[in-house]
Amino acid sequence: MNQCFGPGGPGCLTAGVITLDGLTKVFPAPGGGDPVTALEGIDLHLDEGRVHGIVGRSGAGKSTLIRCLTGLEKPTAGRVEVDGTDIAALDGAALRAARRNIGMVFQHANLLDSRTAAQNISHPLEIAGVPRAQREARVAELVELVGLSGREHNHPAQLSGGQIQRVGIARGLAAEPKVLLCDEPTSALDGSTTRQILRLIADLRERLGITVVIITHEMGVVREVCDTVTLLQDGRIAQSGDLLEVAGDPHGPLSGELIPLPPAPTGIDAVLVNCDYGRTGRFRTSEDLVRLADEHGAEAHIVAGIIETISGTQVGRVQLALQNRTGEPISREGLAAFLHELDAEGVVATEVSA
Repeated sequence: MNQCFGPGGPGCLTAGVITLDGLTKVFPAPGGGDPVTALEGIDLHLDEGRVHGIVGRSGAGKSTLIRCLTGLEKPTAGRVEVDGTDIAALDGAALRAARRNIGMVFQHANLLDSRTAAQNISHPLEIAGVPRAQREARVAELVELVGLSGREHNHPAQLSGGQIQRVGIARGLAAEPKVLLCDEPTSALDGSTTRQILRLIADLRERLGITVVIITHEMGVVREVCDTVTLLQDGRIAQSGDLLEVAGDPHGPLSGELIPLPPAPTGIDAVLVNCDYGRTGRFRTSEDLVRLADEHGAEAHIVAGIIETISGTQVGRVQLALQNRTGEPISREGLAAFLHELDAEGVVATEVSA
């Protein structure tokens, strides 16, 4: 499966700032058993300046993918290219130099307790041998950039969870990387702090033009900040694309998770129809759907619904219970006509029960 995002569109041949070609990683089984394939034939090309989410259940291959991106794991086959450099082909000093183009933000920032926020941010620059004056100037710039002014001399024990994660982000940006990899960056934070950190990531993308890859299991994170998304299942890409297109595909594996319908009441003597609207066509509200059902001799009741903003566009999903005016389920002929007109008007509708 070959995916490309950016000016060239899906399937384009232009290499992005991150290019994975046929990435495969097989681990030998302990004790001589069958080997374990963690990643199999991953093709993924990401253009710079975008936020890309990688999602999947535990064991899908997310951690192995991020370790291959950083050179911590050597692929069994395939290429791992970051900013034009094949990370998989490097070792030693060359690999360490290439890693400076990749910043890392972890679920837990793992700050050094004995160092202040500023000293933690400065740490990778010290390791890289950057002169002290340059380190101090860069740290001062980053402290302001991530909103930590006045807290730079505090130790981790004196910082909130959100402030600690801001230190971790600043540390990941210290060497001015082209790519920022974020591994579950908000899963240890409360809802309000999560939104603040996601707004910071979005702001950094806009101000720095940096490419961000977020490994997460939280669909709220994907909806809030990602431009594109990839679903990993059993080490393979199950779905990948522009966020709005993926969310708007009612038959895709991610749509229901990105825009989840709440449970409908049980015991309804009606035909239930799921309707996805708001991306195309003339329908912009669920009331439009109710009025159209009335034109086909049916009373429509909304039994479940949700509206989300995806990539700046409002997307709706509602579940309608359709009955005729005597209280019986809508006729098959009326249902067919209703669904046909919905399709003509750009609404994706699926009968889910009768």
